[in-house]
Amino acid sequence: MTKKRSWIIAAGMLLAAIAFLAYAVGHPEASFPWDSRITVNFYRIYIAVMVYLFVAPFRNASA
Repeated sequence: MTKKRSWIIAAGMLLAAIAFLAYAVGHPEASFPWDSRITVNFYRIYIAVMVYLFVAPFRNASA
């Protein structure tokens, strides 16, 4: 994956997260049908993937 493509995907994920947060703040009555621990784990995985896509182009390819 190229540096530019990685950043575009990560930026799209960041924008989607911001849009979701804006919607969630405006609609506190909405919720997911499963336990909140599952939701928190989804958030953690999402953030980890997003951070990886931002950082991956700076990693040394030979290491």
